[in-house]
Amino acid sequence: MVVFYQPIVEVRSRSVVRAEALCRFPETAGLKTPTDYIVYAEEQGLVRGLTDLVLAHALGFWRRLGPAAPAQLAINLSPQNLLEVDLAERIFTALAKTGIEASRLWVEIDERILTAHDDLSRQNIQKLVDAGVHLSVDGFGPSLSPVIHLQLPTFPLSELKIDRAQLVDDLERRAKLNTIVEVAETCGLELAAKGVEDEATVETVTRFGFARMQGYYIAPPMGEPEFEAWLAQQRPAVVAAPPRRVSKSDGWRGNLAAWFK
Repeated sequence: MVVFYQPIVEVRSRSVVRAEALCRFPETAGLKTPTDYIVYAEEQGLVRGLTDLVLAHALGFWRRLGPAAPAQLAINLSPQNLLEVDLAERIFTALAKTGIEASRLWVEIDERILTAHDDLSRQNIQKLVDAGVHLSVDGFGPSLSPVIHLQLPTFPLSELKIDRAQLVDDLERRAKLNTIVEVAETCGLELAAKGVEDEATVETVTRFGFARMQGYYIAPPMGEPEFEAWLAQQRPAVVAAPPRRVSKSDGWRGNLAAWFK
């Protein structure tokens, strides 16, 4: 298992503000997609150890990067993680060991957690948020059920992350996306887009007022050496960057510099 990192940028300023830590397994393990990893880990009772390993690797890497690291780091938590009695304490210990402030950590949770009614999950979430950790709902939007609408305001969330399937700009999805935007505004939440792979999607998330975005059009998930080199390539442009609207004439696959001319 290795940990990869995928950059997340602000839509308006185009600056790198966060990266998501993602675990990857050799193909010989028979696990080809992130969903495969999660399902396998949950079925085999490996979620606890896998989460601790990813967190330790990622926080240690952030410490080694020092000032070069993005301001924020995101990790994913399974619903099973939130049923661990000592989850928050283990995360706080990992933060303390690396000297990374809790306010720099974002945890992404599955939409399924919004319909869970167990006290332990909510207690863990509240402990993390009270310490300064930010909470994002990953893959929000496919159901948009009344139950989820009712539960959203009861969770201390900061962000809803919307995947590519919800960002196609046709009539049906546009109506659904408008609903998602309204829900986010009502709950005082920011929107992030993932799976951004082309300029049309960038234009969609810009028009709908998304705060952040990630995807292969910006950069793929990368190992530590590649991610560090990518950051070094972007930093001069990020520092000097004036905010401006995306243009179709901008070509920036793999390099953000074109956004800052």
